[in-house]
Amino acid sequence: MTDPQPLGPAPGERLLCRLQTLLLEADRLEDFLKELVTLAASELPVPAHCSITLGSEGRTKPYTAAASDELVDRFDQRQYAVGDGPCLATLRTGDPHHVENVDLEERFGDFPGIARESGLRSMLALPLVPPRQQLAGVMNLYSTEPGSFTRPVREEAAVFAGHVAGALGVALKIAGHLQFSLDLQHAIASRTVIDQALGILMSQERCGAERAFEFLSRASQNRNMKLRDLAADIVESVTGRPPSSRPPRPRRSRADDRPGAFRPTGEG
Repeated sequence: MTDPQPLGPAPGERLLCRLQTLLLEADRLEDFLKELVTLAASELPVPAHCSITLGSEGRTKPYTAAASDELVDRFDQRQYAVGDGPCLATLRTGDPHHVENVDLEERFGDFPGIARESGLRSMLALPLVPPRQQLAGVMNLYSTEPGSFTRPVREEAAVFAGHVAGALGVALKIAGHLQFSLDLQHAIASRTVIDQALGILMSQERCGAERAFEFLSRASQNRNMKLRDLAADIVESVTGRPPSSRPPRPRRSRADDRPGAFRPTGEG
């Protein structure tokens, strides 16, 4: 009797491994999301386009953080412009929205007509709610054929969206922590320049730190300059060169040396 062949990982396990790999290999949040929508578009049993819409406290409108192709990227912008559609409804309510056939759809105002013009016939918007967090965004799935998102496909997509929400929550938390660290480093760097200028003023005016800070603050207001910029000018006038604008960097770990170290947006 032969030994049974070992079973490979289940589809759900393979997906989780793939999402973990995307997180580890991503250079920036945008890179991770781009790979995510590409994976989503290819994982479903029906041909589909995919995008991820995020809402942000710092933005007045939702925005497409990643799209599998230019078609859905342009279409999302039109949806935001008219202010209605399954994506925006899901973002507002946290509930999934399904459009089986735009030709028969009576909801969402001008949205069905825009979808037809864009060549899209059915769509599915699924909320992305990371564990123990609020709604982070929406995963949008689009098809050029009506009726593509049948009940079995919707159920499979909902499971996928659940995994995506977890990975997105981790990615947003990592990016948020790194951005906080960068902001703190820049604040420390600014404070260092100001302290250097205060030391110079204390020496020149033969006064204490509090009095020197009053001089610096008054000059900053009179010249309509930021305190740090004025402090940098004072340091440069004495030393003959501008103070370093690079923030102090924490000790690097071995993980930081690999090419795929995760970084928040804007960090090159």
